[in-house]
Amino acid sequence: MISEKKPERLVLLNASGKCYSVLRKMLVCGQIPAGSRLAEVEWSQRLVAQRAALREAMVLLTHDGLLIRRPTGGFFVPTPEEVHYDSLWDARVVLELGALDLAFAPGAAPRNLSPLKKICSTMEDLHLAGLTMGFYESDFLFHQTLLEFSGNEILAKMFSHSAQHFYPLAPVTGDIRRQREASVIREHREIIANLEAGQIKEASKLLREHITRSKGVKAFASGR
Repeated sequence: MISEKKPERLVLLNASGKCYSVLRKMLVCGQIPAGSRLAEVEWSQRLVAQRAALREAMVLLTHDGLLIRRPTGGFFVPTPEEVHYDSLWDARVVLELGALDLAFAPGAAPRNLSPLKKICSTMEDLHLAGLTMGFYESDFLFHQTLLEFSGNEILAKMFSHSAQHFYPLAPVTGDIRRQREASVIREHREIIANLEAGQIKEASKLLREHITRSKGVKAFASGR
């Protein structure tokens, strides 16, 4: 009788994939502070995984640029200085505006903007409920959806792999955070309105300004 037991390597790969997915989501949404060391013993317990599977996931995340290794050893969440913060934000402008040009080029098929509108509604609900983590996840999803409109998988992957550096949770509280969230929702909806009206240049201008303002907020929050 053939055993149905999974090969050890397959089990390890499955566990590694789980660790990768969970950690990547946490890093993308800023749930692990910049500069933190991810101790293998602690995180293997938290994720209920073997250290070998966890280490494999961390190596993959290092290739993605979401973790780094330091000379002292171990895996760390990079700080803004370690990931060339300013250059990354410049790259974000190029990625998103380039994707917009591809998606809404003359002669391109009409785009269904309903997903973006739905995301904005979700962001508003999360904002009113004070659910900051969910708000930032939805903010990321809004911009990722814009990238995906381009139909260019490489652009979408480049954005996704760098997203952790764009979306750290800013350590601000109270009125400042609520005001910023309300502004983000309003700016998103202005971009959508211009895309619907066929005002692509104006939408691109608003998107550039939106990204630039976000950069300023994150730089302030990180003490730069």
